[in-house]
Amino acid sequence: MNIKFLLAALAVCAFVSIPAQAQDEMETRHEVAISYGAVPNSVWIDVYSDIIPAIFGEKREGKNYVGPIGLEYYYHTSPLIGVGAVAVFATNKQDCFYNDIQTSAITRSFFSFMPSAKFNWLRKKNWGLYSKVAAGVTYAKLNDEEYDDNGKKTGNKADSKDMLFNFQASLLGVEVGSAHVRGFAEFGVGEQGIALAGLRYKF
Repeated sequence: MNIKFLLAALAVCAFVSIPAQAQDEMETRHEVAISYGAVPNSVWIDVYSDIIPAIFGEKREGKNYVGPIGLEYYYHTSPLIGVGAVAVFATNKQDCFYNDIQTSAITRSFFSFMPSAKFNWLRKKNWGLYSKVAAGVTYAKLNDEEYDDNGKKTGNKADSKDMLFNFQASLLGVEVGSAHVRGFAEFGVGEQGIALAGLRYKF
């Protein structure tokens, strides 16, 4: 048998034997997701911001953290790779005391936008494994509400704003569900958290 003919036949067989699953995935090129995480990068920003006041005897209590809440969109250029972006919101509130008298109330808010890439390195009918990376900027806003020497609000407020580099690196992601709707969990580091969970819709 002619070697060239054999190689050509093998190439044709390989092409027509693409898994049906991969074909199905290319019919759902888009995906959107919402998630909630724990211990984002902005937590560490808060920790460092609290160190200096603590040295001078200020106590901060009642830290109420909301988020990080993440929104994602990806467009799949292939079954393996998706490109898109991640938006993240997180905020916390805390009361500041000196000698047991409240001196201020601080609210910090973090809005992040990060272009992102997702790598689906194991794809099954009802579950999959993936990794993702994202990098961008965080808009950080601080609102400081002043209290007087008697611990009462003065009505004075001070605002500060900043732009920071930020990222998310989810080394392991697991998704389970149908071809279109899946729950997922991720583990890594970044502004979405060291661990996060959510819901994904593919279309």
